[in-house]
Amino acid sequence: MDKQRRMRLMPEKLNHQDETQPSQVPAFSYDLIRHELIPELLGEDEGRILYWAGKSLARKQMDLNKNINPYDFFTEAHWGSLQTVKESKSERIYELASSHQENKRPFTLEAGFLAQFVEIEKGVVSESSYAIKRNKPLTITITVRWDKKDPANS
Repeated sequence: MDKQRRMRLMPEKLNHQDETQPSQVPAFSYDLIRHELIPELLGEDEGRILYWAGKSLARKQMDLNKNINPYDFFTEAHWGSLQTVKESKSERIYELASSHQENKRPFTLEAGFLAQFVEIEKGVVSESSYAIKRNKPLTITITVRWDKKDPANS
């Protein structure tokens, strides 16, 4: 189907979107996919698969943009507001505030993304874990740990 014909089939409102603004994914659609469909498809392996998917996503995003900022990425991906709480010589603790996530779902996608981000940033193997800090507002602590003696295979 050619572009002109597709444009005629689209509602008028969609034809005039401002392309300078990032597209917005409705929270309802995101929640359906993240909290209903993905758990159904992945079953009991959901947490592990999402962790590795997060790592893969971080690698791809960092290949596309060497100057990626995880704080902005989390906001643009509608994962929530991310901030660094503390960093030491072998770990970094992030806090993620999310407005439309459910605390019953694993946050391993986000944890895997941050583990890979730190691994690439520091050049050492990194792993992460998460814990729910509070339910209202939903706040998650993600801890990324690394060992400077364990270089990452690039």
